[in-house]
Amino acid sequence: MRKGLVWTLAILLVLGVGGWFGDNWLRGYAQDQAVKAAGSYLGDGDATVTLGGTPFFPSLFTRSVPSAHIEVAALPLEISGKKVKLTDVVADTGTVALGTSEVTVASMTGSATLSYADVSTIAEVPITYAKDGRLQLSYTRDVFGNQVSFAVSALPKLDVDEQVVRLTDPKLDLNGTTLDLAFTQDQLDSIVEPIKLTLDHDLRLTRIVPEEGGIAIGVDGTNLRLPIS
Repeated sequence: MRKGLVWTLAILLVLGVGGWFGDNWLRGYAQDQAVKAAGSYLGDGDATVTLGGTPFFPSLFTRSVPSAHIEVAALPLEISGKKVKLTDVVADTGTVALGTSEVTVASMTGSATLSYADVSTIAEVPITYAKDGRLQLSYTRDVFGNQVSFAVSALPKLDVDEQVVRLTDPKLDLNGTTLDLAFTQDQLDSIVEPIKLTLDHDLRLTRIVPEEGGIAIGVDGTNLRLPIS
């Protein structure tokens, strides 16, 4: 009887280890397929997808996973109708469900970097990093038949409800001379238009942090639906 017990334990151990390797193989295969399926959204950027759920094999029947972690080196996206590219994208999701024609994501939070070149494209004004978290916007205006170049630096403030970046505490740089501008926010908005940042796929901005290498952004979304191409 003791010998039979030993054999039983040995068989359970083999099945358990084999099942663990099998379950992880299924997870790895599904993750690779998820990256391929998302190709139309990811462009040519390197990406990794980590699917949640332990054990994983029930996901084959439910066609859903409780969570996913996504990292993308460069993600093509439209913001306010302009084609740009987010870099260093990291996102975590809630339940991801695969339908016949679309993928549904219950919730998502993420972070990424938006380059100043792309911010300039969106705002249609040359924008660079100034210092101390400020942005510099460069303008050229015709004054009495002469082209006058000047720059305005300001602190960006995200209006989450309106999904626009408003510029506060403006300073005028005119030929190397910096002047404080005593404008109300409404007056400033009429001179330096707020930057509208409307993201694809019902995502929304939650934070912006200007840095030397670009603007670090936070995004979130709920009940996202992505068509399967």
